[in-house]
Amino acid sequence: MFTARNVIIAAVAGVAGCIANSLAITALAGAPLMPLIFSLGREFFSILFAMAMIPIFASMSTAAACVTSFVVLEALSSLSAKLVFGAAAPWSFVLLVNGAYALIAVAVYVAGRNRSAA
Repeated sequence: MFTARNVIIAAVAGVAGCIANSLAITALAGAPLMPLIFSLGREFFSILFAMAMIPIFASMSTAAACVTSFVVLEALSSLSAKLVFGAAAPWSFVLLVNGAYALIAVAVYVAGRNRSAA
């Protein structure tokens, strides 16, 4: 389950999701883009949360795993943003920008898995 290939694919998916989240924050709130992208803490947690996709995809069909992964990544990233890191933005904004993270992370993971299976 936790093969080197799956870990690398999940890590790349986490980074891609973090970049998507950073772009969403910049587009919607006008925050500077590069400090968001190059924040080691944001990247670390984006990768850590993306690792949850490995057991999810190993135990479910692809369609169910996609939906479950999106919900899990959205919940983990939004709850940590609000409750751990103290994001002052409203929940609607936090859910929206973390939805960008979750959507892109899942899409990249699925693309990486499908490519490795071919």
